[in-house]
Amino acid sequence: MATWHRTRFAPSPTGLLHLGHVAHAGWLWEVAGALGLEVVIRMEDHDRSRCRPAFERGILAELAWLGFHPEPRSLASLQGPPPSPWRQSDHPARYQVAFDRLEREGRLYGCTCTRGDLPPPGPDGERRYPGTCRGQPIDGPGRRVVRVELPDEVVTFDDLLLGPQRQHPAVEHGDPVIRDAAGQWTYQFAVVVDDLHDRIGLIVRGEDLLTSTGRQVLLGRLLGRAAPAAVLHHPLLYGADGRKLSKRDGSESVSAMRAAGMTAEEVLALAVMS
Repeated sequence: MATWHRTRFAPSPTGLLHLGHVAHAGWLWEVAGALGLEVVIRMEDHDRSRCRPAFERGILAELAWLGFHPEPRSLASLQGPPPSPWRQSDHPARYQVAFDRLEREGRLYGCTCTRGDLPPPGPDGERRYPGTCRGQPIDGPGRRVVRVELPDEVVTFDDLLLGPQRQHPAVEHGDPVIRDAAGQWTYQFAVVVDDLHDRIGLIVRGEDLLTSTGRQVLLGRLLGRAAPAAVLHHPLLYGADGRKLSKRDGSESVSAMRAAGMTAEEVLALAVMS
């Protein structure tokens, strides 16, 4: 387990904060406080088609209003003029270096498979990639993504909340995409590169990302990470319809609650009770 004394709050500025984010922040700051870790803030704006500077500014403002205060240097860097080492879009070279390393080691290949070419989704909602295009060149005709060939290994880890876990990424999910057809770095790739660069020793996130852990541990090893971060996957918040709260489903934002006259304490309490 890594001994780096740092964790991160890493929102994607594709919308404003909602109660799900508030609950996550509550978990994160509580665990970090109990373990004596600093909380840095990182903007994961790898999805350039949906991220907006206005959303980033809104996220920072609402965090402060709610009383969540990230490590000052990372916060000041995001509030100042670009580039910032804590904003993904400001340092593309970091990902290219990692990409080049994997390419030199013969781990990358191009994939032209469409969603329809893949098996139906499994119980976790993901489609397992069977390795159809392994050995294909990265560049070539047609729209293609780039996948990384992961080692065929079982990953075991102890989740700080859920206990012992066992995952076999090659069997359960197959090789992940690290660069999409539009040339953008994917979440699975960028987050591993950043957590290694930022010396993150604890990852706190929602239980919907539990199945990403094994893939990210293996990818981290390929990129030279000696020991994986500790992980804690917490419960999610769900709406009255039973669906998890999300920006895409139009969950009410913290800014809207604030504009309606709610206090920060009331919003925090609502996140706990939901």
